[in-house]
Amino acid sequence: MENTFKVLSQVDCGEFIEKKGNLSYISWASAWQKLCEQCPDATYEHHDWITTPSGEVMVFCTVTVGGVSHKAHLPVLDHKNKPIQIPNVFQLNTSMQRCFAKAISMHGLGLYVYRGEDLPPAEEIDHTAMYEEFLRQHEENKHNCAVWYSQLSEEEMNAVKEGSPKGKKTATHQLTRDLVTQMHANFDDYAEKLTEAVQNADVMFIEQLQGELEDYERACVKDRLSSEVKSQYKQVMINAKANKE
Repeated sequence: MENTFKVLSQVDCGEFIEKKGNLSYISWASAWQKLCEQCPDATYEHHDWITTPSGEVMVFCTVTVGGVSHKAHLPVLDHKNKPIQIPNVFQLNTSMQRCFAKAISMHGLGLYVYRGEDLPPAEEIDHTAMYEEFLRQHEENKHNCAVWYSQLSEEEMNAVKEGSPKGKKTATHQLTRDLVTQMHANFDDYAEKLTEAVQNADVMFIEQLQGELEDYERACVKDRLSSEVKSQYKQVMINAKANKE
């Protein structure tokens, strides 16, 4: 007898997939219909829900197919996929049915729809706020602004450009590129100075250079050192520590 999970996981549920915000799901009615077509002996059971001290609720449902049972759980969520405190009966019913569909998916039917469900939802980025923060950073210190910008995610970098006023997006993009280019030139300069200090075993100058940099900057400079200089640096600092003792 062919594996039931394998059979159900190959069923195309594309026409039944619906969207809610950033999430995709299959309605319980469509999921149950598809399951019964493949497995007429399937049964389900809703369980008592639990309520947390804050009033949030978790619902449960078990679906059994061919003697194999899978129990799913789901919090009662609002339209933004945030937990609801003290949900009403309609909200409870909606979550119970979605939990039902989720339990069905654990047998393979439409399981792919739930991939990524356990990942934290990406927070919506305020483009205007990102652009204004970029301007503030740029006004205070161009190098520090470049360091700040370089550590942003791709989405945040894009938000800086998209948050700029109409007609200035291209100019903003070019400005960020120029800042980052200059930042890397600064790191190259630091790497040259650090290399010379290491080769001269100039501990005081090494510590001075390191003290001028933040963790991210130190890492960028260190990446520019040759493996030989890195080894020399390590030995110089070991010797310096031994001399202090």
